[in-house]
Amino acid sequence: MTEPSDSSDGKAVSHSEVSRIAVKVPPFWRENPAIWFSQLESQFITSGIVQDSTKYHSVVASVETEILLQVSDIITSPPNDDMYKTLKERLINIFSDSEERRLKKLLQDVELGDKRPSMLLRQMQDLAGNRVGDELLRSYCCNACPHRCKQF
Repeated sequence: MTEPSDSSDGKAVSHSEVSRIAVKVPPFWRENPAIWFSQLESQFITSGIVQDSTKYHSVVASVETEILLQVSDIITSPPNDDMYKTLKERLINIFSDSEERRLKKLLQDVELGDKRPSMLLRQMQDLAGNRVGDELLRSYCCNACPHRCKQF
């Protein structure tokens, strides 16, 4: 049996009690769930959270209901192992653009607008992943820029 210890207010506290750590879960980012999970995992690290079940329940308690409906099978019957990893992979799979969609955006939807050319190139690299070489992206980016910007 664990020995109780004195807390700062004089009440006995059992060593077996679990400390609750607040995690500030950002709003779910449908446009890039992988980045959202990276941000959330930084919160887990800074809060000292390492248990899979704590991570899983933090997501379930924080994400909007309409998002959770997409993974209701995992919510209603969580796996015995890797609950967080299973939930994370499914959400990323559901809400991330397919490779085909990313390449289509790259070829049809990307434009300079009010972005700097370097920001346009970064956006194009994000969409292309490792499927398109940097030289081809730079060339495509230069073609998307007005004539005065083509020196970068």
